[in-house]
Amino acid sequence: MSPPSDADIDGEWTYDVDGVIRRRNRHDLDAEAFSRAVERIEGGLDWGVGALCERDGAVLLVRQDGQWVLPGGGVEAGETRREALVREVAEETGLDADVGALRVVTEQSFHHGDDAASFRFAIYEATVAGDLTDDPGLEDEAIADVAWFETLPDDTLDRGLIRFLLGR
Repeated sequence: MSPPSDADIDGEWTYDVDGVIRRRNRHDLDAEAFSRAVERIEGGLDWGVGALCERDGAVLLVRQDGQWVLPGGGVEAGETRREALVREVAEETGLDADVGALRVVTEQSFHHGDDAASFRFAIYEATVAGDLTDDPGLEDEAIADVAWFETLPDDTLDRGLIRFLLGR
């Protein structure tokens, strides 16, 4: 697989020896958004995880906070990243996941003035079984829908990266 062009992947990125994309994203936030990010990070968010699931040429996405994203979420205390991914996929989609290869690790850094906070986000390949739920996400989550897409919607988070990972 050839490296993506700079236009495909946001942030600074490299490949490691195992072919995993390593990238850094910086987000300059207003005071309120920065405060929310710091609260989540200080509350234990060291890692987040996302599942890249393909079936019959389609990719699985969930609609959260007004955009389409890979299913996933935060790793809870005592969980491995793989365990968290299985739990998150089930909660958000109703599907049982089998976690495969690690594809991407992103360091997300948030800044407001001289203040900064960061966490890491890993994307794994995953295969899923079962039927999509009619009631995605947990009650306190802002997940509005879950669906399979042959073509990525324009409002997909990290659309260029996902297209590259899918080979499209």
